[in-house]
Amino acid sequence: MTMPATVEFPPRTKAPFKIVPATVEDADAMADISGDAFWDDTHTLLQAVWKGKDWHREGSREHLPSLFTNPRIDIRVARKGLVGEGEVIGFIMLAKRGYPNPDATPDEEAARIAVRDSLPKSSSAVKLTPPPAPIQASEREKLTIKELADTGNQAMNHFCELLMPVGCQCRIINGWNVAPAYQGQGVGSALMRWATDIVDEDQVYCWVSSSMGALQAYAKAGFVEVGRLELRLDDYAQGVKWRQEDGSEKEWGTYFWPYMRRDPK
Repeated sequence: MTMPATVEFPPRTKAPFKIVPATVEDADAMADISGDAFWDDTHTLLQAVWKGKDWHREGSREHLPSLFTNPRIDIRVARKGLVGEGEVIGFIMLAKRGYPNPDATPDEEAARIAVRDSLPKSSSAVKLTPPPAPIQASEREKLTIKELADTGNQAMNHFCELLMPVGCQCRIINGWNVAPAYQGQGVGSALMRWATDIVDEDQVYCWVSSSMGALQAYAKAGFVEVGRLELRLDDYAQGVKWRQEDGSEKEWGTYFWPYMRRDPK
């Protein structure tokens, strides 16, 4: 696997943009942005050793179109141009859970509200138990990428149950990426502001399963870490080292997935 420094992106160029609703025709551009955003993510690079260098990009390309028909997910893109007529340079996806069901009976709605009102109102009051212990291999086997994925899925299910108990009302960030050439220019902040304006208006909390590299960006937007999955990637690499551009090799190191929550303002 080559060092991520071999990836080349266009130079950063300041450009006007506008946040507009996404359409299914934007899915390919969103997949490319997502793939580029993880170009130096060690977990993504380790997976690429077995799945191919574009596995993340191609997986996004297959998955994203189905989200546009999901009524529980709102998607916005940052599009170049003063009126948003140019290329897509960033996106954010905001899902919802536990919002009122127009078909619910009065008793069902009352029960939903009762559960919602019983839940912690502040992230500081959220005490999440650690995720299950990592899946172990037998003495004759080495841990594989499959065990890595299974452990991650197990942790996700664990935290989903804690962060989205039955009856809760919340929002979830399903994706937030900006094309590398347009990072540091307020695009990501504008996209996140669209999302936080919604949760603040609805007075609901919002949570996300972040990548390790995005922790600081989410913290800047007001998210607080309330749980974490942390793994040593070399345990799943089956002896494969991270090959650098100069031909040397290094360990993959430790990776963590922070689970973060933001309270409404």
